[in-house]
Amino acid sequence: MSLRREVSELEALRERARRLLVVLPHPDDESYGCAGTLARLGADPEAATVFFCMTRGEASQIGPQRGLSPDEVAALREARLIEVAATVRLDALLIGSFPDGGMAREDLGAMSAAIREVIDAFRPQVIVNQDPRGVNAHPDHIACHWALRHALLERPGIRLAMLAYPPEVAEAIKPRLLFATPEHEIDAILDLTPAEADAKERCLRIHEALVTLRDDGEPELIRRPPIERYDFLGEEFDPPVDDLFAELPAR
Repeated sequence: MSLRREVSELEALRERARRLLVVLPHPDDESYGCAGTLARLGADPEAATVFFCMTRGEASQIGPQRGLSPDEVAALREARLIEVAATVRLDALLIGSFPDGGMAREDLGAMSAAIREVIDAFRPQVIVNQDPRGVNAHPDHIACHWALRHALLERPGIRLAMLAYPPEVAEAIKPRLLFATPEHEIDAILDLTPAEADAKERCLRIHEALVTLRDDGEPELIRRPPIERYDFLGEEFDPPVDDLFAELPAR
């Protein structure tokens, strides 16, 4: 079956014991943030992973760089996202039609309703998103976060796991990442296996998410420790756990 699913098809995934929903605005946000986690759960037959990407990514700088129209950019980024979904073995990929670069001007209720529809169909125990500052103050990131928070007001009991980056990581990859999470606020630390770290790197390369230039002008990945961190909204784990589903009731 195609990785692209309709919302109604998500109901079949409710039988899995561990259900993770990722809600982010752009193609490539998932690869920077939680691709290793998705790869881990993708290898777990008892887990189900769904990514709701709220835009098609049509406002990417790829357009002016390559002389592509917004629709051509969106088609390219969607194809890349499908390849990423296969790499981490997502169970379902949903791509919304909210405007890339314009989510802050969209109706909050409409965005929240779209997220609630996915939540109600899939019934995740954990949702991954960015923090209220949107990692780097990108308006789409911030709008996506608050639309999700608004959706969760009527859907209590779901853990919100916000992508977290300690100060040394934030400093290393400015300006793509501006806001650090204090160490004492990090609730989950996942040490990626070599296979999971490799999957994450492959996802970044699929998106051409190469975040620095060498002296010869060629792009390359910034090598970072194979770790993904999360801050749970309204919960505190000290020491941090190594499982996003830690201490959640089985259902």
